Amino acid sequence: MSPSNLSMFIASIFLLSSLSNIIIITNASATSSSLIEKACSDPRIHSDLKLCIRILQSYPKIVSVANLLDLSIAIMETGISNATNTLAYVENLLNKSNVGPNLKGALKECKSSYDAVIVSFKSALNEIRWDKDYRTATYDLQIGSIDDIQLCLDNVASGKIKDGNILSGNKVVPIFGLSAYQVVDSL
Repeated sequence: MSPSNLSMFIASIFLLSSLSNIIIITNASATSSSLIEKACSDPRIHSDLKLCIRILQSYPKIVSVANLLDLSIAIMETGISNATNTLAYVENLLNKSNVGPNLKGALKECKSSYDAVIVSFKSALNEIRWDKDYRTATYDLQIGSIDDIQLCLDNVASGKIKDGNILSGNKVVPIFGLSAYQVVDSL
């Protein structure tokens, strides 16, 4: 093989290799977007569909998955992390001395809500990982994302709590829970 043919051969292999990497990356991105759209298709999220997609796509751990099982786990782990952060924030507010009695009572109810959400999401995660009990997991996800958070939602709705961090936490709990529910229900 002449030096110029060898150079063209090497260039061709490099080009083919680069193109195959682009195709793989494009397919992975398309798969991830498709999975995230499926996760956000729960009718109870419908009014927040774009927000759900935007939230889930903002987490590399969620975007990087390639199948529904891994997606459900990634969403639940991220949901647990977010709920844990909001709970820590609420607990920090409760420990401040300048919190009035009305706000303190509302914060205690939010603490109770977030404690329950975390238990429900962790239970669902364990049921998926270890027991493969998808039906019970969907029940726990639904309870966590709707019933468990309700006390905190009620206190925010009544105006007892106007804190942006808590409002944000309350907004994403149902998104994580119901999107994970939708995925697990498809397994």
